[in-house]
Amino acid sequence: MLLRRRTRRACRVVAAAALFTISLAGFTAPAGAAAPAVLDPNGLSVAAYGGWAAWSRADATTKYYALALRSPQGAISLAPVAESATPFDVELGPSGSRVAAVYSRCANAAAAKGCHIAELELGVAGAIERTLTPPGGGSLHEPAIWKNELVFLRQDPAGGNHRPDNLFAWSIGSRKLQSQTLPVSRGGGPEAWPRGLTGLITGLTFNGKQLGYATTNVVGSFGETTLWFEPLGGRPELIDQETSGAGNVCQPQFVSPVLSGPWLYAYLHACDPSANAGLDRLTRYRHGEVQSARYRFISSGDESITSAVPDGTGVDWDANGVRRLVTVSWRKIAAPIAQTFCSRTDPFC
Repeated sequence: MLLRRRTRRACRVVAAAALFTISLAGFTAPAGAAAPAVLDPNGLSVAAYGGWAAWSRADATTKYYALALRSPQGAISLAPVAESATPFDVELGPSGSRVAAVYSRCANAAAAKGCHIAELELGVAGAIERTLTPPGGGSLHEPAIWKNELVFLRQDPAGGNHRPDNLFAWSIGSRKLQSQTLPVSRGGGPEAWPRGLTGLITGLTFNGKQLGYATTNVVGSFGETTLWFEPLGGRPELIDQETSGAGNVCQPQFVSPVLSGPWLYAYLHACDPSANAGLDRLTRYRHGEVQSARYRFISSGDESITSAVPDGTGVDWDANGVRRLVTVSWRKIAAPIAQTFCSRTDPFC
């Protein structure tokens, strides 16, 4: 089977500065490769598709976030849309013959309440934000688009922390939704996570036929982050998993999953107790093969990073601003072993 993105991202405002491109000190590019560049020192939460990139740019004056765009020609501009109180949960994908950005607009973005989905066509003079309205109402967020198909999360008030959102696919303009199966927890351990636990879906990607997503569960001092692949209308398949305890310097998380070609990409922010950045990895997966990028994207394991996404032959990421490496090389690695707190006698596993 062919393997074909997104965190409720950290809201950290940095000092205002003009957009510029500089060499990046403190990060090592592969021998002979061009050094990475800073695209936006005030940017975070980057997405990329079809030569375009989009991210949230902190506005030091308003304390809000603007939607920044980079065209395939390299021009950086601000999208003609209103700012957001929190970083945009933006995803890019094909729409007709063009590329579109989709994201949510919320009355309370931090709690994902009162949210609807907006779409903006890129590279179209005079394009304006339009609202997409899947049937059934509710608070909708974390959208991803592919041509005339949209996937998104709908808040489930009855789900609590165990399953706060439901996952749907929608053919834009139709009157029906297709509910997608969510994984059953492999949790358990000291505080006995119940069956059916999904936790927070913190990233969602879509290629028209397949889904990828990351989840995060936190119970007491223990945490679990998982990465899943799922054919549209099919069953979820666990791809990777990481667990953590009280000693971690932050909550480990798979961030910004992306389906591109035959690969499912995801960045593991390991948050190792020793703050060792070497345990972080940008990994891509397809059946029978796992590869890791030959590049270290952060300088310390407790440094904030909320997205790292493939962009052509390179990678865009958001450690201390939005950065771009034009080309990245890959090496084959052993398939990661999924961790779990479960024991063979645990009744919750």
